Amino acid sequence: DKDGQYVFWHSSAHILGEAMEKYYGGLLCYGPPVDEGFYYDIYLENRQIKNEDFSSVNKQCKSIVKQKQPFQRLVVSKENLLKMFAYNEFKCRIINEKINTPSTTVYKCGPLIDLCRGPHVRHTGKCVAMRVTK
Repeated sequence: DKDGQYVFWHSSAHILGEAMEKYYGGLLCYGPPVDEGFYYDIYLENRQIKNEDFSSVNKQCKSIVKQKQPFQRLVVSKENLLKMFAYNEFKCRIINEKINTPSTTVYKCGPLIDLCRGPHVRHTGKCVAMRVTK
């Protein structure tokens, strides 16, 4: 079912985002589900992602999945979002260009909080079959 696949890939993208923040320490940009899976853009000032990194990123993802972190939907004001993401120019640009309401939703999953409309699976443990391949 396409809707279920979308939700699985969407949740997997958030797991990937958390894993990439832990592994690389860069600035997350945008991470949606797409027709063939999911991705997450990350800005790394003095580093590039290499194929050799995939094993370590996959280990991070597996650890996050094992933790069964719940996806929590939160409503946050645009003003607070700009403060929350002040360290990340990419997120601030998205907030300023895409959010035309006084507040919007974010999803929290473990330490990751990201701009998001949802929906998601209940917790990361539902994404056992995910794998970073490119």
